[in-house]
Amino acid sequence: MSLAVETRKVDSKGRIYLSSRLKGRVVYLVSKGDLLVVATSRERLQEAVRKLYGKSILEEYLDLLAELGEPTPKEVEKLARVGIWRKLEGHS
Repeated sequence: MSLAVETRKVDSKGRIYLSSRLKGRVVYLVSKGDLLVVATSRERLQEAVRKLYGKSILEEYLDLLAELGEPTPKEVEKLARVGIWRKLEGHS
């Protein structure tokens, strides 16, 4: 896949002309700093964002769960108790 780098000028109202083939269509936009990513579908936008920024925290968590297995309710309860105990110890 080759990238076409084009120059566009932003008008006085902050608008930019993209393409007449997008006329009347909905586009999806992600911006981070001065980088803008525009796509014609959410799926394509998510794919581009993953390539640019890597996996989201949620995706990493789900991958970890898939690898290690989901904790049982007892394990979650034990970890919560340990966390609460640590917080209480820190305040004394």
